[in-house]
Amino acid sequence: MATGDIEHFRAELYSVLAELSGLPVERIEARLRLTEDLNLDSLKRIEAVSRISEEFAFDPDIDTLMELRTVADVLRLMESQLRRP
Repeated sequence: MATGDIEHFRAELYSVLAELSGLPVERIEARLRLTEDLNLDSLKRIEAVSRISEEFAFDPDIDTLMELRTVADVLRLMESQLRRP
């Protein structure tokens, strides 16, 4: 995946997280915790990842999704999925 693709992915993820959390996109950071900082319950976390995975064509399993705790965790998961051939 090219650097531009990663940046596009990150921008899309931050946009979805901002929409679901009600925070401005400028306040979304990798260090933020999904539940405690963004107030995303398990259903909203799944919705966020599902919306991004549809656009970028991959399908992470539900157990993996439930283990995600921070925005950085989501970024790592999705970047690793997108790097697969």
